Amino acid sequence: MSIQPPRPVAPDRAAEYVARGYWNDRRLRGGLEAAALRHPDALAVADNRGALSWSQLTSLVSAGVGRLRSAGLETGQAALLITGNTSEGVVAYHSLQRAGLLAVLLDRRCGEADVRVAKQSVPVSIVIAPREEVVRLGAAVGSTSVLPLEDFSVEGGAGAPRLQWEEPDRDAVAVLLFTSGTTTRPKGVTHSINTLTCAAQNMAALNCVDRSTVLFLVSPLMSITGVMQMHLAADQHCMVVLEDAFDPDTSLARINEWGATHLGGAPVIVERLLQAADARREDRLALRALALGGAMLPRPLLERATDEYGIQIVRVYGSSEAPNASGSQPTDDRDSRLGNDGAPTPGLEVQVGSSEHHQEGMLRGPGMFLGYIDDADNDAAFDDDWYRTGDLIEFADGRITVIGRLKEVVIRNGFKISLAEVEVALAGHSALEEFATFGVPDRTTGERLAVAIVPKSGVGVTLEHVLEHLRSAGMPPRKLPEQLFIWDEPLPRTASGKVIRSRLLMDAPSKNSVVAERIRAEEGNVPEPCGRNGGRK
Repeated sequence: MSIQPPRPVAPDRAAEYVARGYWNDRRLRGGLEAAALRHPDALAVADNRGALSWSQLTSLVSAGVGRLRSAGLETGQAALLITGNTSEGVVAYHSLQRAGLLAVLLDRRCGEADVRVAKQSVPVSIVIAPREEVVRLGAAVGSTSVLPLEDFSVEGGAGAPRLQWEEPDRDAVAVLLFTSGTTTRPKGVTHSINTLTCAAQNMAALNCVDRSTVLFLVSPLMSITGVMQMHLAADQHCMVVLEDAFDPDTSLARINEWGATHLGGAPVIVERLLQAADARREDRLALRALALGGAMLPRPLLERATDEYGIQIVRVYGSSEAPNASGSQPTDDRDSRLGNDGAPTPGLEVQVGSSEHHQEGMLRGPGMFLGYIDDADNDAAFDDDWYRTGDLIEFADGRITVIGRLKEVVIRNGFKISLAEVEVALAGHSALEEFATFGVPDRTTGERLAVAIVPKSGVGVTLEHVLEHLRSAGMPPRKLPEQLFIWDEPLPRTASGKVIRSRLLMDAPSKNSVVAERIRAEEGNVPEPCGRNGGRK
C-alpha cells in the first residue's frame, strides 16, 4: 500500500496542475529505460571509479529491483538509503522508485543521531548502505535488516534476477529527505514523483538542459540537489558526473576531462574552482552554466565567469521543500542575474507576508513538497495551504528578491546547519555556564559554525571538549563547530533573555578563540599555548 502525503494538495489545485501539464502521467520507463533503448552505449553516469552506459545502468536498476523483491520488500514499505556520490547510490535510488518503495535518504556522512531520526520518522523495513558505514553506524542501525549498497554495483548485480515492475503511483510519497531547518531536530520532507519531476522540468528550463548536457554533481547525492539532478538526467537523457570529495584542482580536472557543462551549488565552490583555473592558467573550461543559490553572487565572480570563461550564471532560489522555486531566465541580462533571485517557475504562487512577519515569503505550487512527515512540523510551517519559507522577501515586477531570513542557520558549503539543533546537543555539558552558536564568515566555506561559551568558574574548556560532547550526542562531522570563542563576561542578551547573535559576531574578534585544524592549515596559523580557559587568540 502506497504512503499518502501528510498534506495532500487540494483536489481543485491538483486538477489544475494536471490540466496545465505540471503533473502528468509520464512513466518512469520514459526515463532510464527509454534512454537505454535510444542510446544504449552513451554514458549515463560516472563516479570517481568509472562510468556506466544507459544500457548498463538500466540493467543494474532492473537487478536492483530483483534484489529488493528477493529481500521480501513490497510496494509501500520504506527503505533507508545511505550513500555518497557513487554510481551504486544512483542505481539504488532508481531501483527503490521502480519497486514502489519509499526512499528515505541520508548522506554517507550522517551520524547515529540522523539514522535514529530517520527510523523514528517512518517504519523502515531495510537499511541500504555501504558495509563500512553499517559498521560505523551499527548502534543506530540496530536490528533492522541490511542490504549492502555494494549489491547495487556492477559486481553485486551480476547474479541478481532482472524483474519486471509496475509503474508506481505518481501521487504517493516517493522520497523522504531531511533538512535541519531551524528546529532542534531534522525535519522530514516528503515528495512524490509528480513534485520531483515537475521541479526537475523547471530546472531543465532554467538551465537550458538537453541531451547534450553533462551535469557535474558536487552536492550530496542524497540532498534535494542530488535528487533533482538524478531526475533531470533521467528525464532529459543526459549524463551526470558525480564528485564524492570536492577538491578544486582535481574537480576542475574532472570537469574538463568529462566535458561537464553544468554545475550547481554554493558560490564558494565556484570561487574555488575559478581560483584553481587561474592558478593553472586555464584558458577555457568545459562549463557552460552555473546554477547558484544560497548567497547573493558577488559581481566579480559573475564577471569573471561570464567574461573570462563564457559561463552563464543562473541564479536559483529554492530549498528541500521548494526546489527550483525561482531563477534567472535564459533571456536575463547580467544585472538581472546579479540583482535578484529570478522569476517564479511555472505554476508557483508567491505571497508576501505571513502570520508571523509582514515580509515573510510564502509559496505554493506543483513542484513543492507535500508536507513534513511529522504533523507537528507542519503546524508551524503553513498558513492554511501556504508554505512559510522563513525567508524575508520582496516580490516586484514578477521577480523575487530574498533580503534576509528568519531561520537561524549557518550555511557552510551550501549545507544548512541548524543552530538550535547544535545547541540542544550542547545542553548538559557540565563545564558550560552559558553557550550560543553563530556563524562566522569563512573564505573557503562561505560560513563556518562557531560557538561562544562562558565556562564555569575555574574550569578549562577546549574546542576538543566541545566536539567530543557533540560527537557523543551523535552529531555528524559536518554539523560540528570549527571555532570556539571564550567569553569573559555574560553573553549579550535581549531584555527577554534571548542571545543577540549579531552582537556575538561583532564582539568575537576581541575574545580568545581556538579554531579547527582545517582553518589553522588554510590560514597558516601556528598552534599557540592555550590560555587559562583553553582559548587561543
